[in-house]
Amino acid sequence: MKTFPLTIVSDSKILFSGQARYCGITAFSGSIGFEADHEPFIGVLRKNTGITFIDSTSKEMTVKVESGILSFSENSCTITVQQAE
Repeated sequence: MKTFPLTIVSDSKILFSGQARYCGITAFSGSIGFEADHEPFIGVLRKNTGITFIDSTSKEMTVKVESGILSFSENSCTITVQQAE
């Protein structure tokens, strides 16, 4: 399965930076999942939600966030969040 670069950052640290096979979020418009070669997308994460992703080794992880913004462009995903657990 193809991968894409995924970076999840807060104001104080990098929560994840590496290759991912999948990333799923809940935006204000609903739930959406991303795999390699997804079309460009910019969205605002729903308040108090989680980011679920599968890394290149097939390990599934979830990061809980208070809020955030996601950008998927040129086969790369960056999520900037506020307050993560």
